[in-house]
Amino acid sequence: MKNRFWTKEKCIEEAKKYNNKKDFYTNSISSYRSSLKNNWLDEICSHMIELRKPKGYWTKEKCQEESLKYKTRTEFQKNSSRAYHICKKNGWL
Repeated sequence: MKNRFWTKEKCIEEAKKYNNKKDFYTNSISSYRSSLKNNWLDEICSHMIELRKPKGYWTKEKCQEESLKYKTRTEFQKNSSRAYHICKKNGWL
């Protein structure tokens, strides 16, 4: 059997260098993939911020709250594109 470089402990140390999964994946793809393959990813990334909201997050009320942060639709679309897209798709604009 091959000697694996990315142990769980090494993956944990590597993951601590990053604030989000995207940066972890981009800068340390082998550690990320090893963590994913061994089902450690959620555990070792628990300190990271989520860049993308989970499916179902953008309700009509949350979209309205988000939209109030901006003066124009263009500003809303530019700064919160996912919420804007959900509003447009559901006819909430």
